[in-house]
Amino acid sequence: MPGNHQQLIAILQKLSLFAGLNDGQLEQVAGYIHPLNMKEGDTLHLEGTKCPFFIIVSGKLRFTSLKKGIEIGGYSLRAGDFCGADVVLRGKPQTFNLTALQPALLFSIQVDRLRLLVNAIPLLTKNIKKQAAWYTLIHSKPFAWLGEEETVKVICRKHPAYLLVLELGPLLASWAGLLVILFASQLATTSFRVVAGWFGAAVVAAACLWAIWRFYDWGNDYYILTDERIVWLERTVAIYDSRQEAPLVAIKSGETKSGLVGRWLGYGDLINETFMGQIFFRHIGNPAQIKSLVDTERRLALERQMSTDIHTIEGKIREKIEPSQAATVPVNVNDQVMETQPNTPSRQETQFLPEKISFWQALLARFQMRREVNGVITYRKHFYILFRMTLVPAGCTLAAIFATSLLYAWRVQGLISLWSPGTILLAGVGLTVSAFLWWLYKFIDWSNDIYRLTPEKIIDSERKPLGDEITKSAPLENIIGLDYERLGFLGVVLNFGNVMINIGTENKFIFYGIHNPARAQSDIFQYMFERRRKKLKSDTMQEQERVSSYIAAYHRQVEDLHRPKEPPQI
Repeated sequence: MPGNHQQLIAILQKLSLFAGLNDGQLEQVAGYIHPLNMKEGDTLHLEGTKCPFFIIVSGKLRFTSLKKGIEIGGYSLRAGDFCGADVVLRGKPQTFNLTALQPALLFSIQVDRLRLLVNAIPLLTKNIKKQAAWYTLIHSKPFAWLGEEETVKVICRKHPAYLLVLELGPLLASWAGLLVILFASQLATTSFRVVAGWFGAAVVAAACLWAIWRFYDWGNDYYILTDERIVWLERTVAIYDSRQEAPLVAIKSGETKSGLVGRWLGYGDLINETFMGQIFFRHIGNPAQIKSLVDTERRLALERQMSTDIHTIEGKIREKIEPSQAATVPVNVNDQVMETQPNTPSRQETQFLPEKISFWQALLARFQMRREVNGVITYRKHFYILFRMTLVPAGCTLAAIFATSLLYAWRVQGLISLWSPGTILLAGVGLTVSAFLWWLYKFIDWSNDIYRLTPEKIIDSERKPLGDEITKSAPLENIIGLDYERLGFLGVVLNFGNVMINIGTENKFIFYGIHNPARAQSDIFQYMFERRRKKLKSDTMQEQERVSSYIAAYHRQVEDLHRPKEPPQI
């Protein structure tokens, strides 16, 4: 436990909650701190307006909210997190339990002291509000992919000012619609006035829907920094859903970029260069500050990796020399290596088990151009390809309906005497159903052509609704080159194209007509990097085992040489 102010200040300087505070401010904070040690299994029950403010310095705790004595939710707290003092932070007290999952050190500050600090140090108030906003966002969203031991350092979305820039297009369109309505009201001809008025109203309605869609699209992108990785979550409602990420140790460099409007409104881009490509944090506030945090976490991740490697080899050497006194080796939570038991199906086999989903979820999945489930990414061809494949059948279906309706009406009115009304209806229904079945065949043909990326291989599957199924696959290790192309004006505007995958043979794998081919290429690079990283880790562990065996053998030989020789017995 820290015994003096200098030790307290040294610890506070390492916590992001107190980033930017000068020595005098840290000295003021340290004067109000009371250290508290908790053993594993200890529980604190806290409630009321006098509940202190707790800062977790080390260890791991479970935070459990209570309402009338009933648990309503919980999550883990780790070093750098805080809780308590809800009457100051949120305006109303909260009842909760804190349970130590590991031995933990906490700093507590009484409520009245915390009020003095937030009033005297505006930067501390800003840091608390910012981190509290991150907590609210994290706990309100189902980020199920986060590791149990993973700590979120930053979570942000596009800057609110950028939303105003996005809404300029719908705003201009709505003004154009209003001008059309105003112009229509001045027309003397009734028919022109009605047509122009309805057209202007349609433009305004479309602009409103466009504005709503842009608002939701703006709020669906998240940029996350954890102590393990950087993540870009991108989602377009019911169409596109992706997660692009990279381990911190894979980041090569980073740069910030902002345009004139961005500098005026306070937002910009952060471009992270990694071994598998670029990961963009677009239109975020304070990009330079986020870059500094990424650089800090990357440095800490490299230090943890080096420390883990050293502890691992030390543990193996000790285990070889003195198995009974082998030290416990810390495991880096970055390394998600799964050990497969002899009679247990592998992760890859498990991923292809049928997924239990409802009919509507299965129907929606057929329209998703990119879908990720349990680490398996499925790509389908772009909607434009579907439109092109079903254009003629859809036209024939509509033409059959229109022709049947028109001929039936003419026959009933006596304008034609070609067939009886019943015959016209029967022929029309037959043609309409045939054309619709043609359209359905084309749709199923489109949805059955899928491309899959798994942690181990790529898969190209083509299946005709009433014909053969052809499935090709290749291990990720065989990929020697990747390229993508967006062909033509529509390919650039609608962002679809082909991904060419060279596997070292005369035949290439080509993902035809998929949405955002650059993103698909990045996905493949990322899976290749992760596959090679795991193989490198396995090779490193084997090498460590071999070297430790050599060192243990050397140690035994040295002991034998220095052991006094017993005189020969006569």
